[in-house]
Amino acid sequence: MPEFEVHKPQSVAEALSLRSSLPDAMYIAGGTDLLPNLKHHLHAPKHLVSLAAVQGFVGIERSDDGTLRIGAGTPLQMVADSTAVRLAAPALAMAAGLVAGPQHRNMGTLGGNVMLDTRCLFYNQTHHWRSALGFCLKKEGTWCHVVGSKATCVAAQSSDTVPALVVLGARLAVDDGAQREIPLEDLYAQDGRFEEAHSLPAHALITAIIVPPQPPGHRSVYRKVRTREAVDFPQVGVAIAAAFDGPLVTALSACVGAVLPKPRVLKGFESGLGTALDDATIEALAEAAFKQVRPQRNIHGDPAWRRHMVRVEVRRALQELRSTGRAS
Repeated sequence: MPEFEVHKPQSVAEALSLRSSLPDAMYIAGGTDLLPNLKHHLHAPKHLVSLAAVQGFVGIERSDDGTLRIGAGTPLQMVADSTAVRLAAPALAMAAGLVAGPQHRNMGTLGGNVMLDTRCLFYNQTHHWRSALGFCLKKEGTWCHVVGSKATCVAAQSSDTVPALVVLGARLAVDDGAQREIPLEDLYAQDGRFEEAHSLPAHALITAIIVPPQPPGHRSVYRKVRTREAVDFPQVGVAIAAAFDGPLVTALSACVGAVLPKPRVLKGFESGLGTALDDATIEALAEAAFKQVRPQRNIHGDPAWRRHMVRVEVRRALQELRSTGRAS
């Protein structure tokens, strides 16, 4: 692992100042993604600005109108176990509870999962492995081995919580010297290179994730496909949020993760509005999802199989929403 110096600011202002003034610096929260990347020499910062001691960075608040405000440093296990999150945003609690294994969830943070570096079979390898191949467009090379092009990197945004947060309409509280909020969906770009995959300045800090009040009769679900029941990143992640008035759907949105550098918001789901999610409607929506998603060979699993599993998991998610109705 490359040598680095760790700094431990106590406030957001101090963290921003350190990150801006120190050459070759990176933020570190739980470190469950960053430290393995350092071991593979994917990054070589001279300084790490730890967010572990930043005041007000951990905690979950639910306001009277139902808005959730979750500190960016809140451990994923705390998010998964929170009654407030399970009631107001079930898909988020499910997604947080499916990240990796228990040790990772106790260390990893929600903000870190949102800022997870994009992943690829040709990138997340040792330096020796990558040098033997000639490196890649995402790191030290000029060619994307996945699509055979110099034009773009297609490393996958593989966070579990991001698809759930997208369908919940989440916003990010951001501080880069000025405080503001941005839609979470606007954070991601079509290019998977770390420097280009996020729209924020390098020194900017996400301080909280804000989930707005959900409509009456809210139900949401997250489903994950992975090789093993624990530890693995998703090969496909599907989040769906809906609202019901009795048996009828009044709102419906869906997002697929772990396919491209940007989470894929599915189109055409308004056709499910006003229905009771009968079998024919569910099958039509699952088929629409299948047609919109075309996985690359950027992560483990045959792309054709992963595409088929999008159809399967959308179907299962809609059936779960219809039958169990995790309402807020």
